[in-house]
Amino acid sequence: MRAPSVALLGALLVLAVVSAVYLGMFHGRVIPQAVVDSQNRLVTSLARALNATVTTGVEEMETAAERVQPGGDPAALLATAAGGGTAWAGAVVLDGGTRQPVAARGEPVPVANVPADVPSTTVTPLLQGAEPRALIVAPLPDGRLLAGMTSLRVRPLRLAPDAQQSVLVGLPSGESAVVQGAPPTGGPAGEVIRRTLAETVDGRAVRSSGGPAGSALLVVAAPVGSLGLAVASTVSAPVIDVGSPWKGLVPAGGLVVAALLAFWVARAAVVRPVRRLLARAKADACGDRAPPGKIKGSAEVRRIAAALDDRARPRGVPAVVLLLGIPAIVFGWSGAVGYAFAGGPVPVPAQVVLDSENQVRAATVALGESLDGGLRQVTIAAAQNAQTAPQRLGPALEGLVGSDSRYRGAYVTDPEGRVVTTAGREPLRQEEALPRESGVRLANTGGRLPVIYAYAHRPDGHSVVVEFDVPQLADLLRRADGRVRVVDAELRTILDTEGFRAFQPLAGGEARATATAALQGRAGARVAGAALVAGTPLAEPSSAAGLRWSVVAEQAVGDLALPVNSLRRASLVLGGAAAVLAVIALGWHYFVLLVPLRRLAAAADRMADGDTETVISPHRPDEIGAVASCLEICRQVRVHGPTRLGGAERLRGTGAAPTVVVRRPPNRRKTGARRAGRR
Repeated sequence: MRAPSVALLGALLVLAVVSAVYLGMFHGRVIPQAVVDSQNRLVTSLARALNATVTTGVEEMETAAERVQPGGDPAALLATAAGGGTAWAGAVVLDGGTRQPVAARGEPVPVANVPADVPSTTVTPLLQGAEPRALIVAPLPDGRLLAGMTSLRVRPLRLAPDAQQSVLVGLPSGESAVVQGAPPTGGPAGEVIRRTLAETVDGRAVRSSGGPAGSALLVVAAPVGSLGLAVASTVSAPVIDVGSPWKGLVPAGGLVVAALLAFWVARAAVVRPVRRLLARAKADACGDRAPPGKIKGSAEVRRIAAALDDRARPRGVPAVVLLLGIPAIVFGWSGAVGYAFAGGPVPVPAQVVLDSENQVRAATVALGESLDGGLRQVTIAAAQNAQTAPQRLGPALEGLVGSDSRYRGAYVTDPEGRVVTTAGREPLRQEEALPRESGVRLANTGGRLPVIYAYAHRPDGHSVVVEFDVPQLADLLRRADGRVRVVDAELRTILDTEGFRAFQPLAGGEARATATAALQGRAGARVAGAALVAGTPLAEPSSAAGLRWSVVAEQAVGDLALPVNSLRRASLVLGGAAAVLAVIALGWHYFVLLVPLRRLAAAADRMADGDTETVISPHRPDEIGAVASCLEICRQVRVHGPTRLGGAERLRGTGAAPTVVVRRPPNRRKTGARRAGRR
């Protein structure tokens, strides 16, 4: 019967050691990981955008190079290259042998930076003054070179000037250009920036150095693809004192005390009373005439003792009630640890709040650019196929849908809005006349799925329409942390990064207030209760601004990688583990010990009430089974008298014929077998 309480004691003592070590892991003065993560997200998104700019420039340069005829007009070639979407600061056609300019346009291109060998399109990063640029050179079929220089611009960000936040674009050599903000220069700060940029050759890099009291300079950098450039952010990050490595000793000591108390409760409630009852039952079964001692304990133990003494059935507290002290003690420790480490509000650094707004702004820009890009593509398709019959536009529509995963389908409508030719999935928009001005629209305000489409008119009155794939648009919102939703002017849900029903009202007072402020042009982020809420309007580009949408992100403060949250999770894990052990121990005691004890108490009650015919079987090889055997002997004595036991005559001696419990003799047969084996 001691096994459950001993196992509980051992498990809780082991958990106490784990608590001391686990809670002690969170110590010292650290920069919150949430700040590092937010800066990582920032520089990664900026690097991705710059890499996309370079990729687009490379594609346009290669397209222009493929169209040129050997010996063609260089000026016309430059005009063709400048006709794409990339804003070229300067372009030049170079002689393949002398590298002398044949024709030039815009700013002078640094010919000295053109690689000596250009077998295919090459990209060379440049830092001209305070502006990062990319020099893209493509070989022409006639041996000449087409070179273009484009500026690498970073989207406007909301920075924290008090925290010395800035964004830089630099080379692995350490040379950099500040594109936004005002970073610290010179001294240890400048050295940290140079080292961080140099480390981006192998991927993202993070470094920090000392700063004012309670802060440190944090530099996070990410490479721009394989271009040889890096985007870095600098910020004066808060430094939080997490505490001493010995702070886990007090909770561990408390758990040791709780373990000893729980062990004592288990022994006092069940083990000791049953063992005393067993000694009393053995004495009765062996014919001991000594006066019986008073048996204390639970109601079940008292009832069995009363049946042995032929006394009236006593009252008492059930054993299960006494054993409830085990989880009560352990739950008390768990609650105390939770209150010590998980109580009170979570302080969120101001930089994390500001970075949350920048993330939502980046997701909003990505959504707007995706919608506007769809409008541009459908406008180009309508213009290029203006002379083609609407019924023959199937291949063009198939190419449009197949080349871009953002579309679920494309089709051509007549002036009345009836579908003439389709590609991709079936249209969801109802057949009705389109508005006069081309643009991006929402076709419905109810139903299972929002229908978002872009359209452009042809001169003959027909229109080319593309419907956007809602899951693809929702994926763009995942550039911000937490749950991100797009709502319309009536605060109905249009897009959601989690499962949702379209056009459901936006839930949550803080989220609704943030969305309303964003619709009025006031972007911002703040901590509201247990959530970090940020919102921005979909104001750019103008083609998407007409939708009157806003983007709202909501993230639980408890999900942020802050030292306080780490300690909270650690305390909850430890408290939960202790509570689980206590519940397991209570269940073990109940089903393995108390249920058989209750059955034996019921059998004792029947015997005390006069039922001496029902055999009391032990069923168990422990103390409770031994008590049952003794109770069965007492029942047989009441039926047959002291001269018979189990239906057989006792061996009569000179005096009384008591029943004696003896030790089990050793198994001599097994011992002899071992000796025989040795021989």
